[in-house]
Amino acid sequence: MYTVIPTQMEKCKGAMLATAIGDALGWPNEPRSKNRAKRSKVVDHFVEWTRSSSSPRWHDEKILPGEYSDDTQLTLSVARSIIAGDWEKFLAEKELPFWLKYERGGGGALLKAAKSCKKGSLLWQSNYARDYFNAGGNGSIMRILPHVIAAAKMRNTTVLMMDVVKDTLITHGHPRAFLGATCYAYALDYLLRKETVLEYGELVTTVIDGQNDWGANLNPDVFGKWLSIAQQHREYDFHTEWENTRARMTKQLEFISVSLKKGLILDDVKVLTDLECFGKSNGAGDVAALAAIYLASRYANNPSLGIRVPAFSFGADTDTIASITGGLLGMLSGTNWIPTEWKAVQDYDCLIQMTELLLADNKKEAAKEEVAEAKAQDIQWITTPIGKMRLVDSRSVPNGNYGIVIIEKWQTMLGQTLYTKDFKPNDVRQQSGQPGVEMKKPHQPTSEDFAVQSKLKAEQPAAALPQTAIPLQKHVQEKLALQNTKRQFILDSNSISSLLSNPQVKQNITFGKAMKIIQALLDGDEISDVLAKRFKVETTMIDIIKTFVIT
Repeated sequence: MYTVIPTQMEKCKGAMLATAIGDALGWPNEPRSKNRAKRSKVVDHFVEWTRSSSSPRWHDEKILPGEYSDDTQLTLSVARSIIAGDWEKFLAEKELPFWLKYERGGGGALLKAAKSCKKGSLLWQSNYARDYFNAGGNGSIMRILPHVIAAAKMRNTTVLMMDVVKDTLITHGHPRAFLGATCYAYALDYLLRKETVLEYGELVTTVIDGQNDWGANLNPDVFGKWLSIAQQHREYDFHTEWENTRARMTKQLEFISVSLKKGLILDDVKVLTDLECFGKSNGAGDVAALAAIYLASRYANNPSLGIRVPAFSFGADTDTIASITGGLLGMLSGTNWIPTEWKAVQDYDCLIQMTELLLADNKKEAAKEEVAEAKAQDIQWITTPIGKMRLVDSRSVPNGNYGIVIIEKWQTMLGQTLYTKDFKPNDVRQQSGQPGVEMKKPHQPTSEDFAVQSKLKAEQPAAALPQTAIPLQKHVQEKLALQNTKRQFILDSNSISSLLSNPQVKQNITFGKAMKIIQALLDGDEISDVLAKRFKVETTMIDIIKTFVIT
């Protein structure tokens, strides 16, 4: 039977769409997703679910059917950076710092790296280099698809691998992250250029044969400075660890090749278990790449099932493995296989458009034409570091008795949907028991509540509730203006009354020490634990003082 091979354009669109689809299907089931449901059901469609979110304060966040996590967010960030030109600079200086305002489900290494970028330096150049060189997670592999698409007409594997490495080192420093990303990019690139039917097991064999390409040591002429720092900040020998990781991955690929020959008696759970998908390393970059290559090889003739299997492999990193498996299957099969109900994935049109721009000969000029068309619409756009956006909707959810979290829905000119959040405390007079105000019994804040607020407060723009009497445009302009103001410590008589009534405050702390803590909070972004240790006070005290620091 003759099989129609999709065009490169269709392959790339399929890869981008299936990446988001796998992410959206798997996110509710990911162990760290904070899904309120105790146990998700295995279904073949998108679901609405409730996430216990910690930023900027604890609240329940409704995730609509088909909405994706940081995996797809950062894939689009990389795509936008490539389209803008000078992608390394744009990603580190614009995209990652701004991503902190709308991130959904970002891991620790990614958040640290983005915060470091916001301060003006890459993580490997900062004081957190030790943690960085131990970061071998899949936060880089999940976002490198745009590099493969953008290089479709280049046919230079060495340059592609170098771009993937350059992207990875912005956030991760361990060989497991690098080799997971390069291995995945190599597999994607092979499927992109494949012009005949893929034989069963062919992808695995090809990746094994290509280990000298995706597993090549970092070029010291290009990465010499980085390698020098890696040798200074290590708990292992980087070169040895690189070679050991590549050898282990090759051995696992050979195991996959043998397993695939079992055919109908093949047990996915057993194979994924042997690939460490359910163990302590389930979030590692190499684990994710190997799992995706196995699943794409097995389900090449049934892409939708190939995505569902990892999306509902409870205990594994379901969103990332389903996302990158989707990337491989989409790159192989194009778009015709995608079920109608999956086309409701968040930002479907945007994903298509971004793919087209990545494949354009002059990406930047093509993007300008799309932006010009959007500008022609009668819509008020607001300038942000990553381009113009418009406010679509605003709603609020409660944060206990402390106040509300305002969730605003934005849309970029190229059609991506972003959600930003701000915390608005209740009126202090109500908390302090002023006459004439009907009060409920106040909820005593815990150190956990305050700690969560303080971690990301520096990255959150201060904002007031949108009022129906204030035009939307004015409200947005006021919000953006607040982002450029300096931090202030605000304490009025009502706030003082509230503090004095708080039993946590009734401990021995001198006025001078309190002033030093306030100054430290105004000058930097150190977390509460660090400040508490420096000033020899309880972490709770730092968190309480932080609530009166306004950005």
